[in-house]
Amino acid sequence: MRVVFKSLLLWGLLFVVPVPAHALAVSFMGSNGTMLTGEYFAPPNGAQRAPAMLLLHGCGGLWSRPGVLTVRHARMASLLQELGYGVLLLDSFSNRGLREQCTVPASERKVNVAQRVEDAQRAVNWLKLRREIDANRVGALGWSNGATTLLNLIGKEKPGIKVAVAFYPGCEQLARSRRYVPAVPTLILIGEADDWTPAEACQRLAEKVADDTFHLVTYSDTYHDFDVPGSGVRVRKDIPAAVDPSYGATVAPNQTATDDAYRRTFKWIGRWLDPERLKPSRNDYNPVLRLQ
Repeated sequence: MRVVFKSLLLWGLLFVVPVPAHALAVSFMGSNGTMLTGEYFAPPNGAQRAPAMLLLHGCGGLWSRPGVLTVRHARMASLLQELGYGVLLLDSFSNRGLREQCTVPASERKVNVAQRVEDAQRAVNWLKLRREIDANRVGALGWSNGATTLLNLIGKEKPGIKVAVAFYPGCEQLARSRRYVPAVPTLILIGEADDWTPAEACQRLAEKVADDTFHLVTYSDTYHDFDVPGSGVRVRKDIPAAVDPSYGATVAPNQTATDDAYRRTFKWIGRWLDPERLKPSRNDYNPVLRLQ
């Protein structure tokens, strides 16, 4: 039994308390013959043919310390499970001997986006083979480097998922590509002040896609990692991928943005994975939306 953060969601408000919860440690083959690991939260109350979500960590990895999930990952997994989903938290780092890759230049990283896309594809396949999961109702959510991975995954013709949510992805490479056609409905949530993965590139990507189901929401005065609890604004000097590496990358929590982003996330995935549970409102699907 692991300690995770069990949460109560009242639309727009999150109340988070740590309680024991059961997660199954799982493993399956990843890219380059690596055995991947993950934490699986089964649908609640023995549900069958339930929808499922794959969660993809960022360059900081899945764990705050050995055996303890970070608050961001534990909270999202707990909330999704409460809403009736099976949840798989994929770990692309630990079995490769890595804790994090944020401080490593992109050209020197031991796990690149292409490898993580392959990892995600295999994790999706693992989820779809679970007896209690409806193979036709699987989605994915990622943060930062995991969100970039997800955007690349859905650029494939058959990614194996039905819906995607990307928290502050790096959009620059895809925005510059000659052609990008996402295969599934996609929600991007990003801060306008993000100086690690800038929102401007995602805006250009959304304009290129020009489809109502590729939906971008930006938050004014909001930085990277806005949904990670913390004490305030902090500039990380150890991020070579920052817009200005000599300055660093700013990270800061923003509870207002987090509340709105979580509400939109659950409605977005519910629209395609569990439409009878969550009814969308008109503003949730305005293709490009800027929130003050």
